[in-house]
Amino acid sequence: MGRTARGGLAAVVLACAGSITVAVSGQGRAALAAGTFTVRIDVIPVDARGRVVDDLSLADFSVHEDGAAQPLDGVRLVRAGAGLSTPLPNPLRPPDQTPAVPAPDTARVFAIFLDEYHVSPGASTLRARDALLRFVDRDVSTGDLLVVMKPLDSLLTIRLTPDREEARRAIASFDGRLGDYAPRNDYERNYIAGSSDRIDAARTQVVVSAMNALAAHLGGMGDRRKTLVVVSEGIDGLGVRRGLESMPTLETVVRSANRSNVSVYALRPGTGREAGADSDGLTRLASETDGATIVDDLEGGLRRASADSRVYYLLSYRSPRPADGAFHAVQVRVTRPGVTVRTRPGYVSPRPDESLARASGATAPAAGAAGWPAPHASQLIRPWFGIDRGAGGRTQVTFVWEPAARVPGERGRRTASRLVLSAMSPDDAVLFDGPVLPTGPATVELPGGTPARIVLEVPPGRLRLRMSIQDAASQVLDEDVRDLAVRDLRGGVVISTPEVMRARNAREFRLVGVAGAVPVAAREFSRTERLLIMFRARGPDGALVPVTAVLLGRGGQEMRDLLVASAPARWGGSAIDLPLAGLAPGEYTVELTAGAASGRVKESVTFQVTS
Repeated sequence: MGRTARGGLAAVVLACAGSITVAVSGQGRAALAAGTFTVRIDVIPVDARGRVVDDLSLADFSVHEDGAAQPLDGVRLVRAGAGLSTPLPNPLRPPDQTPAVPAPDTARVFAIFLDEYHVSPGASTLRARDALLRFVDRDVSTGDLLVVMKPLDSLLTIRLTPDREEARRAIASFDGRLGDYAPRNDYERNYIAGSSDRIDAARTQVVVSAMNALAAHLGGMGDRRKTLVVVSEGIDGLGVRRGLESMPTLETVVRSANRSNVSVYALRPGTGREAGADSDGLTRLASETDGATIVDDLEGGLRRASADSRVYYLLSYRSPRPADGAFHAVQVRVTRPGVTVRTRPGYVSPRPDESLARASGATAPAAGAAGWPAPHASQLIRPWFGIDRGAGGRTQVTFVWEPAARVPGERGRRTASRLVLSAMSPDDAVLFDGPVLPTGPATVELPGGTPARIVLEVPPGRLRLRMSIQDAASQVLDEDVRDLAVRDLRGGVVISTPEVMRARNAREFRLVGVAGAVPVAAREFSRTERLLIMFRARGPDGALVPVTAVLLGRGGQEMRDLLVASAPARWGGSAIDLPLAGLAPGEYTVELTAGAASGRVKESVTFQVTS
């Protein structure tokens, strides 16, 4: 059940503030694939009067995951904004083996999301503005980081900053538009049009996608607590819809917030029926991320959100569970009498394919920068991005695409035959601008012809992509606008994103090994097909390192070892020949492990076998 902060002392006592995040980057991502990833739990112990208890030791805490006790690796008391971060001694380790925990940047992180599509103009808008401006002036301390975002703002242009004047200007420009369907920009005219029901559905999808991108973006601020204030009068439940399976839902936002250590506080400025609603998606988002719904006393609720981020404990332990995409209940208790712990009830483990997407840097579309179109993920195409270590400290990014599969019974949708790709760096340097043909089974590029694969070598950072999607007559069907987070692959052992070649017969299998063969974007195959999975594993010096491979079932259980052979000479890496005839319909993962003196890493590719 969601909790509602309604004013006075109740707002202070009932507001919850626990967070759980899963470490999945760098070596943490390798551990995730192995089933020993780190879970960090952000908790607030309080006494009977609601005051934070700040003198607990590691021995005072106990953690259970799915009912099983878990030994703690560490407990840290964080006083955000005070420059203090105190690791508590672990009695299970000798003093000289207690891991040193560097004090993090203890500036607090606040994000305010102004859902103008779901706030009424007039009194509700003015009420929200006044409360937020007082919050920024009174409750955000000097040195705290703050960002204000609206649904169509770009992650490429927003920035966390201690500049409160910038936040004040953004809040002052907030204008609720609930019930106002007049378009105000080209994006709304082109993509948010039609009947009021259709506009409402499109606006909700834009809002949910933007919140998900913002929550994931905040995850880059480390393991500290982040506070996300969502100003809205209510967001209807948005489940998976036919043809839009790849778009974020409220469940996606919950997962992103929990993994990024973000607690959501839903500020509802409405004064009518909508103010007391407690069953919509907004209330669920607040309760399942252990935030609170703020209704009557807006200022009191925001004060509590600020207080929740000031003093807390950060617990960490290694989960024995596989990366299976399942919910895992977590219970935290304190042995000291009279002390209760506020935290969320558990976390959803990433699935192996989600860790792969995170490794490749693929992101949800980000809103456009100045002069750049607003975000839009087209449902007409299926793109794929791969990364590998490039020359001179750069990262090699590979792009291919295929037309999206038709939904059974769907009529009237034209098929994408080609697209024109524009790739730009954040400083507007053009990296590629030209047509790209679709890939597919046994696709081979011809010298001098239109490419079906684009390979760019770019510095780590952001890569902006714009795709004009066309039919066979070169008529524009849709546009896809997104950005890509390009990882830094220098140092350590690196496995490139596996490229999957598919063949439906012996002739096609001979073609996938020749020069110019193009990988596929699809990850659904029939049992009659045969896959050739190719990749490179390199050590810090660039030399190839040995790789082992295993086939996993959907639950992460090992099925059998796979033979890793040398790839064709033109590739210069490793390859796995995987016939699918012996596999039952279902989901599978090929997990790769590379090792060297400098460490071991894992990579994976997940696919579906149909009948």
